[in-house]
Amino acid sequence: MPPWCWVGDMTDFTTPTAPLAILGSGLCIPDGNVAAGLGFADAELDASILPPMVRRRTSNATRVAISAADRACTAAGTHRKLPAIFVSCAGEMQVTNKLCRAISQQNYPLSPTLFHNSVHNTAASYWSMATGSTAAMQAMGALSDGFALGLLEAWCQLQTVTERVLLVVYDEDMPVKLLPDYGWKNCAFALVLDRDAAANRPRLHQPFKRTAPDPALSTENFPGDNPAMAAAPLFQAVQESPRGRQQITLSPGTRPWLADLLIP
Repeated sequence: MPPWCWVGDMTDFTTPTAPLAILGSGLCIPDGNVAAGLGFADAELDASILPPMVRRRTSNATRVAISAADRACTAAGTHRKLPAIFVSCAGEMQVTNKLCRAISQQNYPLSPTLFHNSVHNTAASYWSMATGSTAAMQAMGALSDGFALGLLEAWCQLQTVTERVLLVVYDEDMPVKLLPDYGWKNCAFALVLDRDAAANRPRLHQPFKRTAPDPALSTENFPGDNPAMAAAPLFQAVQESPRGRQQITLSPGTRPWLADLLIP
């Protein structure tokens, strides 16, 4: 049996034996106070990779995603034409909200720019155009499990079809009338991951889901914070660089997704 296979229930993995290397990371949290509170620097919005005219037409969600992706590729010292996975809980919800409001007010014709910016793969499409990449790209959405399942998808691709992949998880603030009690902040986290678990790089094992509920954990399955913030603990652990092995929580709830991180 190949080392990346598992048996039984999809949430009952065997011990992971094929780690992947974190070559580079990048993030974007435009609110400086939020970034500082999490211990992150160099997190401001910088989507200058997009041409000015294009940049003005894009949403906050797309700009933070592209900003984080660009930083991750720069940190990894790699080209930007990588296979990529873009993960977002709500995608372009602010743009979709504008379209819905226009329809309810019978404000026709609808904006073609808003229409083509409303799809879930908008950020991936603009990244492809900005970098000239024709590599395979995916747009995923999995509510509060998005970061964990994005990592799992990246891990599977690295074991089977590619040697390097870019993973970007992002979300923007939500329209108040849709989620009135949720104070999401725009943010994006990106990783360049490699199949070769180089000795001098942080190594991440296959994500797995806790099989038994932990009553000490929150029962909240949908986070009051931006779902993309589930990536923050991993980024903090890599940034602090404590040597050794630790387990990182990747999602909320009493049965969270987990992954083992090794800092050499």
